[in-house]
Amino acid sequence: MKKIVLFLLATTIGLRVTGQGQAETFIKEASDYLAKKEYKQAQLSLQDAINDINMMLAQQVAESLPAEINGLQADGESEINSGGMAMIGGGMQITKRYRHPTTSGNEAEVQIVANSPMLATLNMYITNPAMLGQGYKSVRVGTNRAILKSETQDGDNGAKIRSTEIQVPLGQTLITIHANGFATEQEELAFATKLDVEKIKTALGE
Repeated sequence: MKKIVLFLLATTIGLRVTGQGQAETFIKEASDYLAKKEYKQAQLSLQDAINDINMMLAQQVAESLPAEINGLQADGESEINSGGMAMIGGGMQITKRYRHPTTSGNEAEVQIVANSPMLATLNMYITNPAMLGQGYKSVRVGTNRAILKSETQDGDNGAKIRSTEIQVPLGQTLITIHANGFATEQEELAFATKLDVEKIKTALGE
């Protein structure tokens, strides 16, 4: 456990550029509990440190997301949630929304989830395309394989609107893009590619 404490301390120092959290305080607290052989309290303090580091990392990733992608502009700041991820082993969830300033209904939501329970299933489908269900297809986003499903929905004035979900599994992270009102699949994939998955992978240390 002492090695874990040292690793978390080093990680916290590396993330300090994004803002000062309480991780160092929690790690020192855990070290004190270890010295007194109060292992349960040390474990809880380490979990608090991990949660705080996850929040700092999420903020770092959120700041790396572009403010504009192919004409769609960010709709407010990114939403970050780390507390609600405890039930699936910890991690973080980042959500950012984009809207076209003049084209009504042309919008996209980008969701980045660490430690997603869907990763194993998606990776299985990507390596075995024949297992994909109806409407799903294997595509490429940059150099990364992804799964795409698109359907047509009724919009205003009886117009048909494309609604597409693109899921890009990384090592320990799942990126999901919900795209609405794009004219073609090529435009949807162009949006996903411009999101720059490689930059997100680097920020996450994938």
